[in-house]
Amino acid sequence: MTEQQPEASAGSVGKASARRRSEEVYRILRQEIADGVLRPNAPLVEDEIAARLGVSRTPVRESMQRLMADGLIRSQRRRWVVHEYTSQEIRHLYEVRAGLEAHAARLAALRATVEERAEIARWRERMTSPTVDSLCDRASSNDAFHDTITAASGNPRLLEMIHANRLFHFNKRIAALYSPEEIAVSSGQHGDLITAVCDGDADRAGETAREHTEYSLEIILKRLF
Repeated sequence: MTEQQPEASAGSVGKASARRRSEEVYRILRQEIADGVLRPNAPLVEDEIAARLGVSRTPVRESMQRLMADGLIRSQRRRWVVHEYTSQEIRHLYEVRAGLEAHAARLAALRATVEERAEIARWRERMTSPTVDSLCDRASSNDAFHDTITAASGNPRLLEMIHANRLFHFNKRIAALYSPEEIAVSSGQHGDLITAVCDGDADRAGETAREHTEYSLEIILKRLF
């Protein structure tokens, strides 16, 4: 019995390694879709993805099934393609996000520690500036800024839900839709949100977060549809 234990252990390690590879492939592809690197209706060829990521087809195939369950890809004529959202689907996503982001901001205003408020305040200069180095910088900073506020809510499940609903969000492609005037309005909303959270004004924080999300939806629907 003792001699068989190393084999069982090796098998467990192999399965764990396979799960990690599958999870990593899924994470990479999901992020590429969310960031607009893989554009709507782009074909997804399993062999090509496996070669690009240096894995076998198995973790790619498993990831495709998960991405389909997420609503990010679909099967079309026996091949995978990135899903293109309709205006109604985008509206539904943003309505859910508006509720989640508003509640997260309210909780952050009520629960944030002194250290967390200081961290949120440090975002003011960057997130209220109407200009940044690039669209990529603005998109990545936007995610990190809002994650900082959500993390201060003290509810990790809420952060998970917001990440799960970040299927069509402020990425490089969306950032390019904003005019300089709209960027200025969005930046002003960031400043109002920072002030409300740091001042502990839960009602104002929630309302500002909701207005900010709905403003993004308004721009997207106007420019894309």
